[in-house]
Amino acid sequence: MIFLYMLLLILALVFSMPKVKGLIGEGWVRYFLRKLDPEKYIVMNSILLPADEGKTTQIDHLIISVYGIFAIETKNYKGWIYGSEKSKNWTQVIYKKKEKFHNPVFQNYSHIKAVENIIRDEFQPPFYSIIAFNTKATLKKIDIESKNVRVVYDNRILKAVNEFREPVLSKNEMKRIQRIILNKKIAEKHVNKQHVKAIKTVQIENKKKVSAGICPNCGGALTKRSGKHGPFTGCSNYPKCRFTA
Repeated sequence: MIFLYMLLLILALVFSMPKVKGLIGEGWVRYFLRKLDPEKYIVMNSILLPADEGKTTQIDHLIISVYGIFAIETKNYKGWIYGSEKSKNWTQVIYKKKEKFHNPVFQNYSHIKAVENIIRDEFQPPFYSIIAFNTKATLKKIDIESKNVRVVYDNRILKAVNEFREPVLSKNEMKRIQRIILNKKIAEKHVNKQHVKAIKTVQIENKKKVSAGICPNCGGALTKRSGKHGPFTGCSNYPKCRFTA
């Protein structure tokens, strides 16, 4: 009985770890994506690609389809979720305790740009951004304006994908895009640690820039502005740059 209790305790601790919870969330999405027609959709999971300035970007799920390319970011969160497409951070509320986390739409946009940079010499298909939350979360108030962005529960991800039905690529073009991405895919295990370290370095640099009144995205000046949700600090180069602090 003591051994069983200790085993259950260890399992509980393991499954509560953020990395493990993230893998579980990605696993659920993989399960749903397997139901897509392989004649029309090519599903690629956990893709590490080169990004700007020698950095890397990790994509949870990438779908190459006859209708365009889907980048999917999974979030295995609990509690109430609040956020808007243009805000820097979103909010998670659990029993009145509020936690901020990076806007997943911005995060997924960087994934899309990485793929776009890799294939743009040959292809310019439409890109679709899908943010998939675990059903343990409650999407209370999510403000999305872009027509190619969806924020959904993971069990509704196929419905979100199926909303886009205008053919733009042939099957041969899909396979060609897949080969281009696979040729650029970073496979070395040690790069994953470098990827995490690079993300933390960028976050520190961005905080310093914001504190100095500089937009971390384009280098423009940050200014006080007013919006429908009240006053905020944003980039002076709007609408070319939509960064807000």
